[in-house]
Amino acid sequence: MIVAAAALAGALHLGWPSLSPPHVSLPHSVEIPTEGMRRRAGYKIRTKAYHLDGWDMRIERDGFTNQIRCRLFSPTGLGQGRISYAHGALGFHLGADSDTAQAWYSVDDAPPRPWRDDYPALIARRAPLEGGSLANPTGGVVLIPQETLAGARTVTIRADRGLTPRRFRLKGFEQALAAARANGCADPASFSRAPW
Repeated sequence: MIVAAAALAGALHLGWPSLSPPHVSLPHSVEIPTEGMRRRAGYKIRTKAYHLDGWDMRIERDGFTNQIRCRLFSPTGLGQGRISYAHGALGFHLGADSDTAQAWYSVDDAPPRPWRDDYPALIARRAPLEGGSLANPTGGVVLIPQETLAGARTVTIRADRGLTPRRFRLKGFEQALAAARANGCADPASFSRAPW
């Protein structure tokens, strides 16, 4: 009977339980991290992305140079164009083909003013104009210094005489800027408007 049970177990590929410890195979080569490997891993560029109340942040840390680059922007949404922040100024994107040299803006429905009146403050901050062409040096972006917009809720911009004004909402900007500064973007020069 025992012989028949053993033959049947062998035919069904069943075996008696083994009392030996299970076989564990180790990898053939275990790579031990060296100082150079740790250093090179620290050289990597790490990017973190955050979203806060309608604003997006991208914070890039370069492990080799220890530099930090930051982008703070409100993406294009329904009824509103893109808003970006850099060099202590907010950039209101009206479209790359729009010539905004003659643009006027109004903060919270106050009397409108031309944005070229802000050129001295923008030049003092070294805020570059967005366009690279002589035909449209503004690149469709109206730059307004941050202190002009302190506590503001909306900005209405008319790019040229014959165009309809566009309204931009600034809800959440102050909180997003404070969060970016708390996450390592304390230096105003670390902010970049250009996509990367």
